[in-house]
Amino acid sequence: MSNDNPFGEAMDDAAEEKDRVDQQDSSDFDTEPYYDALNTGVKDHTIGVSVSEEMHQFWRELQDTDDVDVNPAQSIRNHLENLAHRHPDVFERAMRKLEIDREM
Repeated sequence: MSNDNPFGEAMDDAAEEKDRVDQQDSSDFDTEPYYDALNTGVKDHTIGVSVSEEMHQFWRELQDTDDVDVNPAQSIRNHLENLAHRHPDVFERAMRKLEIDREM
């Protein structure tokens, strides 16, 4: 008599099949063009971030001053690009949704 557990084997087989499908799904979508467009594409959309009155005033001063060599908007874009690279699954999901929206 074998110690094999048919139910356990079936579960293992199903998990392996799911992993294969997941790998195929993610490998057939090329995210590189989207990464390239993150910070170099046309900037025709805005995002809103709520801030305090103090932060808003500081933001305006950063934009207006010549004393500081920083572009606050570009700093935020750079941070979002870093997050895209740090969380590739979320980025890929977002780009897939973008493609669906573009097709409609």
